[in-house]
Amino acid sequence: MEPGDNRRRYDTSGRQAAAEERRAAVIAAAREEFEQRGWAAVRMRDIAAVAGVSQKLVEAVFGTKAALLHAAVDYAIRGDADPLPMPERDSVRAMEATPGAPEMLRQHARHLRLVNARSARLAAVVEHAAPADPAVAALWRQMNRNRRYAVDWATETFLRKRGRRRGLRRRQVASAFWVALDWGTYRTLIDLAGLDDDGYERWVRSYYTSLLLPPTGAG
Repeated sequence: MEPGDNRRRYDTSGRQAAAEERRAAVIAAAREEFEQRGWAAVRMRDIAAVAGVSQKLVEAVFGTKAALLHAAVDYAIRGDADPLPMPERDSVRAMEATPGAPEMLRQHARHLRLVNARSARLAAVVEHAAPADPAVAALWRQMNRNRRYAVDWATETFLRKRGRRRGLRRRQVASAFWVALDWGTYRTLIDLAGLDDDGYERWVRSYYTSLLLPPTGAG
């Protein structure tokens, strides 16, 4: 291989890394702007200014404000830029692998704490903007389809575990997970009830214990 080939590969890799850093900066700026100012007040040039890039670059990479909001939502829920779907991630695989219901619920409470801390306020932006923009409305529908999938997955996974409360019906379990997964539950407990993220996680664990696990002292 000629020396020049190595140099070109290195330069290409460097440019790609720089492009990924700019994209991440734009997404972080978009999340911050949307959460603080709402959908209607934010313009692409505002996001570009916060990210320290040009508006043309933002439009070239994302196209529309709705597409940028979608990217911000994906990043917030996943916690990174990796396109690996949530069902294939290690935290979800660990919940599937653990044999006991108490441990699965402990892991699930931790999982919700991380996901909702990143995404709950951005979800409110999407919900409020959905009636005004068809693309955002489509995003909100997709988010709710994903949430239904998450509830169904958690319900079926939990019902296969040992150590759960006897006599539970599928609808009871699903209802418990709907409340815990709801972004509004997180916002209410943090913004109105005064809990911090540690307190929120403890609340979810206590909530699960009271509804889904055997009473203390039960055989």
